[in-house]
Amino acid sequence: MNTCLKISFLGIFQIFRILMVSGILLLSFFSTVAFADVWDKLGSHAEEYQENEGIEDYVWKETESNLPEYPQESDLLEVAGPPAYRNYQYLIDEKNLNVGKDGVVRYSLVIRSPGGADNVMFDGIHCIQNQIKNYAYGSTDMDGNKKFTLKQTTEWKSFRPSGVTAYGKIFATNYFCNHDGIVLTRHEIIQNMKYGKGPVDGLYN
Repeated sequence: MNTCLKISFLGIFQIFRILMVSGILLLSFFSTVAFADVWDKLGSHAEEYQENEGIEDYVWKETESNLPEYPQESDLLEVAGPPAYRNYQYLIDEKNLNVGKDGVVRYSLVIRSPGGADNVMFDGIHCIQNQIKNYAYGSTDMDGNKKFTLKQTTEWKSFRPSGVTAYGKIFATNYFCNHDGIVLTRHEIIQNMKYGKGPVDGLYN
């Protein structure tokens, strides 16, 4: 009797050990599978990050530009200026207006006073940043020839809210940029200056 109980007890104990070992092996297996799955996901995210690396690190870079020819009277288009200076004429050189690959609209501007004096400058407007830069100003050399002279220091500045040079926001809104602050094409800009901004962006394509 005691011998039978002892054998039964040993049998149960062996079965219990087998189940324990099996459980440990199964737990180890599923843990390995789960870990491998997590590792694969991490790996895919890492690859995705590498593919997208640089998108958030993108930094806008301004391209170099050459000075245009001095504006000719026949190429000037009159545009709107600051309301407080309605007696001044604001004239943009149609011939030398261009849109750079960097998204900057560069143009020659003549501000003509009521007395007929001209203030000539070469500017750039960056629609996305709502900024303006003055690259050069009009001058006359020793022989009486009119030309552009580069400024010693140039930097991007926010649009001025007032004053005779507070035309940047007006040009950007009325002529150069769409409603989302994206630069228009050269063709669209010139059409806007000649005929007024269309009701739909890209109207003149």
